[in-house]
Amino acid sequence: MHNLRVFVIDNSIMFQNTLLQELTKRLPAGSLVERAGQPAEALSKLAVFKPTIIVLNFALSSLLVKQEKFLPLLIKTFPAAPVVTYGILESGQRAAQFLGAVQYLKKPSTGQPMEPFFEQLVSALLVSQGKADRSNNRPSDIGSGAVVTKEIWQASKPAQPPAPPKPVPCPITSSITPPPNAAQIDLIAIGASTGGTEALSSILTQLQPPLPGIVIVQHIPPMFSRLFAERLNTECHLSVKEAVSGDVVLPNHVYIAPGAKHMTISRMGTRYMLECKPGPPVHSVCPSVDVLFDSVADVAGNHAMGIILTGIGKDGAAGLLKMRQLGSPTIGQDAASSVVYGMPKSAFELGAVQQQLPLASIPQAIYKLVR
Repeated sequence: MHNLRVFVIDNSIMFQNTLLQELTKRLPAGSLVERAGQPAEALSKLAVFKPTIIVLNFALSSLLVKQEKFLPLLIKTFPAAPVVTYGILESGQRAAQFLGAVQYLKKPSTGQPMEPFFEQLVSALLVSQGKADRSNNRPSDIGSGAVVTKEIWQASKPAQPPAPPKPVPCPITSSITPPPNAAQIDLIAIGASTGGTEALSSILTQLQPPLPGIVIVQHIPPMFSRLFAERLNTECHLSVKEAVSGDVVLPNHVYIAPGAKHMTISRMGTRYMLECKPGPPVHSVCPSVDVLFDSVADVAGNHAMGIILTGIGKDGAAGLLKMRQLGSPTIGQDAASSVVYGMPKSAFELGAVQQQLPLASIPQAIYKLVR
């Protein structure tokens, strides 16, 4: 059986902790476990974690994300990861299977013994994972022992796999033409949230030098920002890293804001320097897209380009408007290609978006506006 990468989604922090403890006791050695409490957090983490199996509280399965039920969206977005669900209702099995779950387990009521449920859950995970491995022709390489939880993984991560071959970028063709008096673009600023990790991967893998430096705020927890940057660095023609204070923004380089730290820029001669530091949440998030965009507007003026991608809420809308008012070209992802048309919609309705484009057209637009 292939190494398990189990992702638990439950809106109760207490039961999340219980599940992690019980899975730690029972799952084979080499397994990794991560968790989330809400759909937005789950989608952000899942894109980086790359689960082989998902465990979902069925009570969350019908929450709407982008006008789609959460469980079918999980299955569509991560088709290689079977979803095992659990809930308090006996009648939940038929509904769970109808929505695409491979298993539904009845969670004991308060006061009933939990041990049989945990054993049944682990058995369901192993059986479902084994079926997925066989269908994907994956080898067996798990031994026995305790699971490696998030905390252990952070301290002692497995070796990174060899970097895949660099992809060949798609031909760049577009009818988008910059205005005749446009200033030279020497910085690209991008903001994203839910669904943004895959959107960013889709864009960045299609870009190749020469390009200005790119600075990105993706709503993402600490540690995952570094893992996300490392993953992108193996996929892209551009160099990608997690930003740290003091980084000089170089051409053909991409800088991802670290989780739990706001990222801003300052000018150092003809170049830009990054500062990353903790601060109060803006729009309930840190890092904040608005904090980055405000800084870019103040320092780079009309020499920067602003792009806002899929995500919940309105973070980045006001900052993107400020950039546009100072002469920067701005792009917003359209509704059809967004996982959640929240942030781009807020920016569009505010008048901050100069061009609203499908995700697949954004790399072409970047080339046209920069070159």
